[in-house]
Amino acid sequence: MKMDFPEDYVMITIRARKQIRKRNQHACRVGAYCHTPFLTVLLLFLLSAPGADGAAAPQSSANFEQEWSKLVAAAKQEGTLMVASGGAPSRQYRPLVDAFSKKFGIKVEVSTGNATDTVNRVLAERKAGRYIMDVALISSRENNQRLVPSESLVPFTPLLIHPEVLDTSNWYLGRHWYADKASAYAFIYHVTKEDQYELWYNTEKLKEAEISTVKKQTDFFEPRWKGKILGQGMGDPSGIRQMIDSYFEPDRGQEWVRTYLLNAGVTFSDDRRILETWLVGGRFPLQAVATGSEELTALAKKGLPVKQLFLPKQVGLVRAGGSGCCISVFSNAPHPNAAKVFANWFLSKEGQTLTHTLVPNIDRSSLRNDIPFGEVVPDQRRKPGVEYAFPDADPKFGPRQEEAQKWIYKIWESRQK
Repeated sequence: MKMDFPEDYVMITIRARKQIRKRNQHACRVGAYCHTPFLTVLLLFLLSAPGADGAAAPQSSANFEQEWSKLVAAAKQEGTLMVASGGAPSRQYRPLVDAFSKKFGIKVEVSTGNATDTVNRVLAERKAGRYIMDVALISSRENNQRLVPSESLVPFTPLLIHPEVLDTSNWYLGRHWYADKASAYAFIYHVTKEDQYELWYNTEKLKEAEISTVKKQTDFFEPRWKGKILGQGMGDPSGIRQMIDSYFEPDRGQEWVRTYLLNAGVTFSDDRRILETWLVGGRFPLQAVATGSEELTALAKKGLPVKQLFLPKQVGLVRAGGSGCCISVFSNAPHPNAAKVFANWFLSKEGQTLTHTLVPNIDRSSLRNDIPFGEVVPDQRRKPGVEYAFPDADPKFGPRQEEAQKWIYKIWESRQK
C-alpha cells in the first residue's frame, strides 16, 4: 500500500495565514503540515514558540556590544571549541571554522566520520563521564532519536543573543525552525529544496533519449534497468534518510521502497567513493536516487561522463536532511562560552553567508533570506514568494519517521537472509 503524507495534514499557505490574521489577529507561522482537527491548538503553540512571531525581546546596540565583548573575551579564555560533526559538515566546513578561528582567536576541532559513528562515540564518552564536545552539527534524525532522548543537549533559544539571529524577519517565513519533537534543541539552519527528484547517469553507457523515457518513479523497476542501478546502502546515514523520505513521498511510498530495496536489481554500497567510481566507470551507469551529490557535480564540471537529470515531484517541500541541516549545543559543554559565540556567529548573516560562499557546489541553502546564494547549486535555490511544505519541522512528524525507519531496516535486513 502506498504511503503518502498524512491525509489529515494540510499545508497552510501565505494566503491562508493572511486570512487567519485578518479574522483572529494572529499569524500562522507554519510552513509545514497542520493537523486539521487541532489546527487552532497548533497555531497557538507555534505562535507561542520562541521566535515564532518575530517578537524577540529588543536589545539596544550598546547593550549587545557590551554583552558580546564579555562573551568573546570569556570564549578566548577557554581557547578551544569542540564540534561533533556528521558527514557533510566534516567534509565541507573546514574553511568556515578557519574563518571563525581567525576572527575570534579560538581553536576549533571538528570530528570526522558520519553522524551515526560520531554520536556513538560522543554518547559513549558521556556515559563514561567525559564531556568533550561543545557543539553538534548533526542530522535531525540523530538529534531526535539519540541526542535529545539522552538529555545530551541544552535548550537552544536561550543561547541566542545576536540581533541578526534574533530578528526573525531575516528567516524563512519569519520564524526560527527546529527539527526535534520539543522544537527546542536542534535549530534548522539549512534545508534542501525537493520539488523534483535528482538522478545521475553515465553518458557513455546510457543515451539521454533512453533516460528521458523515465517519466515516473516506478519506471526504474522496468526489466531494462535491472543490474544497471547503484544506490547508497542503509549503513550510510544518507541512504537510510533517502528511504525514509521516499516512504512518505506521494510519487514513491512504502511499496516503492520495498521494491527498490529487494527486487529492482540495485547494487548498494555504503562507500560514496565506490559509488562514484562505479558511476564514472560505467559499471553501474544509473543512480536513480541521489542526494549529497556535490562530488558528482564537481566531476561533471571536470568533463567526466556523468550527467544530472531531474524529474518533477507531485509535492514541493523543503527538508532538514543530513548533518548539514542543524546545530545544537551539548549540556556540560567544556567550553560553553565558545559554544555560545560560535552558535550566534554561525547563524549570523556573516556565518551563513560563508556556508554559501566557501562550500563549492553546496546542495542545500540557508533558511536566512537575507544572504546571497553564492555556490548553492541552481536547483537548490528557493524561489521568492513560494512556500514549501516543511514536514521535518512538524513535531508530530518525528515519531512517524522513526516507525518508517524501523520498517525500512527490517526490509533491508531481510536481504541478507
